[in-house]
Amino acid sequence: MLKTKTFKAVFEVLETNRKSPTNPVSPRDSDHELLIQFLQLHMGMGLNQKQIDKMRQISFESITRCRRKLQENGEFLPSPEIAKKRRLKSYEIQQTAPNESSAGIQRRIEENN
Repeated sequence: MLKTKTFKAVFEVLETNRKSPTNPVSPRDSDHELLIQFLQLHMGMGLNQKQIDKMRQISFESITRCRRKLQENGEFLPSPEIAKKRRLKSYEIQQTAPNESSAGIQRRIEENN
């Protein structure tokens, strides 16, 4: 598996597994905590407690899932440039998937980003 900068940062957060000083949850147990620690430690966000509390109330996965669902139904479609990139990536995966390992597919995806 090709290990990107993001992969390595997430690995580090999960490996260290620090519990939040204000919430007894570790990043291995909570996507919210994983995101917060990733942003704080690797993106230098410097979030204050009020911002962190707000982030814990949001499900980012639900937000992106809703966008995908709306776009599947033809609403709020992406720009033509992004739609083309997604389509090309899909075609490439369909063409390579039967003959390629998952690591090879991942490498091709990352090369196209």
